[in-house]
Formats: sequence, C-alpha cells, structure tokens
Amino acid sequence: MKYRTKLWTSISAAALIAASGAVAGMAAPSAGEGAGNAQADASQGKAGSFLMASAGGGGEGGEGGGGGEGGEGGVDPALAAKDPALYLSALDIIRAHYLAGEAMLDVEGGRQAGGEMFAHPISEVYIDLEPVFEAQGAALFMDEMTEAVDLALGDAPVDEVKAAAGKVYAALDAAAEKAPASEKSAAAIEAALMARMLDRAAKQYDSATGPNGSEEAWIDGYGFWKVAEKRAEALKPALGEEHESLSEEIARAEELFAKAYASVEKPQEAPVEPGPLLAASSRISLKTGSF
Repeated sequence: MKYRTKLWTSISAAALIAASGAVAGMAAPSAGEGAGNAQADASQGKAGSFLMASAGGGGEGGEGGGGGEGGEGGVDPALAAKDPALYLSALDIIRAHYLAGEAMLDVEGGRQAGGEMFAHPISEVYIDLEPVFEAQGAALFMDEMTEAVDLALGDAPVDEVKAAAGKVYAALDAAAEKAPASEKSAAAIEAALMARMLDRAAKQYDSATGPNGSEEAWIDGYGFWKVAEKRAEALKPALGEEHESLSEEIARAEELFAKAYASVEKPQEAPVEPGPLLAASSRISLKTGSF
C-alpha cells in the first residue's frame, strides 16, 4: 500500500490522470504484458543494449494475475523475486510501453496516447515490483518514468521527451543486471522471454482486430512485438545447429509479425489474420522448451 501511496503523492496531475486511467481500465482488454530483459549471448550474458544478469534466468515461471484476453499486468511480485524470467518480464512490460509510447510521439495527434503509454506501467507493474527491485539492489526509477509522462503530456519538445524515455531504458538495463540468479543459460532465458512477448503481441493483435478492438490494444501489441523483435535479434547468434528449427521458426515469425505490426497506428483493416500470428507464437513457445 505504501508504494501505491507513493505513486499518488509523487506523480504530477497529468501523469496521475494517465496512470489512474490504466487502473480504471482501457477501452478493451489488453493482451498479456510481461516479459523481461535478457541477453542471448550465453557466454557474456548480454548483447547490445539489452542487459541481463550474467547468472542467466529461469524458464517460463508462472505469472500471477492477468486474465481476460491475454491479461493486463500479470507479474506476481513474490514469484518475480525468485524467478528471473518473471523479474525480467516485468521490465519488458515497461519497455514495451515506452517503445510504443515513443513511436506514438511521431504520429500526428499521438502525443496524448504516447504519454498514457508511458504512464500505464507505473500502476500496472512498477508500483507492485518496486520492493522487488529494491531488494535486488536495483536503482529505483519511478522519477524517471514520471518525468517522461509529464514531458509527454505537456508541451515539451519531442526530442526532450525521447531523451526522458532514454533514461527509462537505461534504468531498465541497469535493473535487468540485478535479476535473481539461476542455473539456466542466458540463451535459454532469452528464448523463453522472446516467446512470451511474441505470445502477448499475438494475443493483443487478436484483441485489437476483433469486433471491439481498441487503439490501446493495438499500441500495446506493437510495443510487445518491438521487444520480441529485439530479443530475437539478440538470440539468433546464440542458436547453433542444435536449434536450427527454432531459428527458422523465428525467421518466419519475424516476417509475419513485421507485416502485421507495420505501424504503431492501427490500420482500418488488419494486414493479416490473427490466427497465423497465434499459431506462430505457439510453435515458438513449444520449440523454446528444447533449451
């Protein structure tokens, strides 16, 4: 409770409106939100700007909460404190929202939606997970998140807003290095988290393109796909002949998801049917079990 109180007392009025909107409910159920930050390079535990505790991470630990068409939130703090996959998944929920929100800044009339995307994970994820981050020795970053929300919903230049988002990405990278230890390899956790994000992106796409589909669900899904895409790029160099079939499946999925989520703006008609995305993500989830 003290952390939710901290939210209401530290966030600005503009950010408060956007963050509380996430609690009150979006226009349509969003597909699952939760995957973390890990690296594919099994020997180094990191690749590019995506960082991961060198100890690696756990497998597909169960996610608390959620529900509905993919489930909002869904990261159990108690489990995340022990399971690096869940800990890292919480970070990816946040990253996905920021990637999507940042993309909306470049869309005409998308400033409000961008700011709301920045605000959603504060109440959906960060508040509940802050004690876990603190216990793991990660630097807390609510201030960085609320600054980005304030600037996005205000009159700040876009470059300034994006710089604020960059601070959040840096904080996420640093927090990822504090993930709980595990005997799993970096490639194994990367594969599991990539699969999870693809699953969530597919479910959001299905929700967004349905009869009651919403812009919010589409934007969320776009963010999940962008995180999954980054994870795939980090993972592929670590996949040898042993996982050749997974590499091929990833390549096919990348082509399909890139076509589906060609833009952060929801199109009038769905570029592809949701079924193939759901099937592709399911196949990858099965194949990542080979690690």
